[in-house]
Amino acid sequence: MQELNRLVMNIADGARAAHAFVVEGMAGEARGAFIRGLAKGLECEADEGARPCGRCPSCRQVEAGTSMDVVYMKKSPGASKAAAPSYKVRDAADFIERLNMGAYGRFLIGIIEDADSLNEVVQNKLLKTLEEPAPGTILILAASNRDNLLSTVRSRCSDIRLSDYVADEEAEQGPADTAKNQHFAEIAHMLEDRKTAFHEFRTAVDKHIKSKDDALILLDIMEDDLRLGMTGANAESGADNGSFGGSGSYSPQDGSSGSIAPQVAASCIELTAIARMDIRRDMAYAKALKRLFLEINA
Repeated sequence: MQELNRLVMNIADGARAAHAFVVEGMAGEARGAFIRGLAKGLECEADEGARPCGRCPSCRQVEAGTSMDVVYMKKSPGASKAAAPSYKVRDAADFIERLNMGAYGRFLIGIIEDADSLNEVVQNKLLKTLEEPAPGTILILAASNRDNLLSTVRSRCSDIRLSDYVADEEAEQGPADTAKNQHFAEIAHMLEDRKTAFHEFRTAVDKHIKSKDDALILLDIMEDDLRLGMTGANAESGADNGSFGGSGSYSPQDGSSGSIAPQVAASCIELTAIARMDIRRDMAYAKALKRLFLEINA
């Protein structure tokens, strides 16, 4: 997760410049969260090195799905009720037409979900746009298997294989790292649990969080857990359990996430993003974490 966040920052700040990306990974929350984070980083109005900040209007609009600069290629309905929607040539034409209109903010980001399901005709329709997009336009093709894309499409895109980053992180994990991550998960639980006393949290931070990188990993764990919690039953019903320490918080014993009210989780995610940005801007990490605890429990 930390390496993926660093990748987003590098792309957002121009260190890894490209006008088209193939993001390869299994369809689901992890791939969607990465693409959403990448879009936020690209659109973010914060200073270099602090993108995505998660608090500026552009970041909030991307997160809410209301940004006019993030455009998804739409699928046409199936020929019958039993037929699944699919991409047609007219869908590609509408998509290209919108991309040619230009951006309102920093970039215009065109996203194609399940790009590996595109037929050859549609892929060929996109070639010119992939090779020479309008100024300020970035395309993101999400695929479970990039090999299903035409070589002419792949050659015009920069590859991001999510599995590479996950594999690298897992390969570096030893027993000490596993124990360390468990401590981080427990501290994240303390951050979310309104039943935890401040002095208990402060003691845990002073004991186990030894660097800026440790603090950023902790915030990543917490944010991942909150996003997972938002997908649960309470998020669907809109019920507010009033606490991060209920079914929505991380359980160190079983590693599971439950569900919390989306408005509660969204507020906490925003506070987490602010703490992350402050730490990246060289605020003392212990101070930022303790302030976050107090803000969540205010």
